[in-house]
Amino acid sequence: MEHSVWLDADHVRPLEGGDYSAVPTRPAAPAGRARQAWTVQNLPHRPGYPGARLVHVIGCQPGGAPIDLDQALDALHQPRTVPCRECNAASSLPSTG
Repeated sequence: MEHSVWLDADHVRPLEGGDYSAVPTRPAAPAGRARQAWTVQNLPHRPGYPGARLVHVIGCQPGGAPIDLDQALDALHQPRTVPCRECNAASSLPSTG
């Protein structure tokens, strides 16, 4: 049986002598709702730009605390919060509209 998991780099370390050239460095595109954790990144206010927040699939943005589906959906209902385009977080969440 094969089992796949995506971990933040803070939670793993390479084994001595291991070849990691085939290890993906980005999460695979989620299949349906198979991924069950997300993170929120706060983007600071800059002159002329209000602060914003991005919801990521776990592992896309290092250092974020994992949140569950309800927390991710609640975050997306807040002003200036959007799903990350790079990890395609929107595809891992049910429609928020």
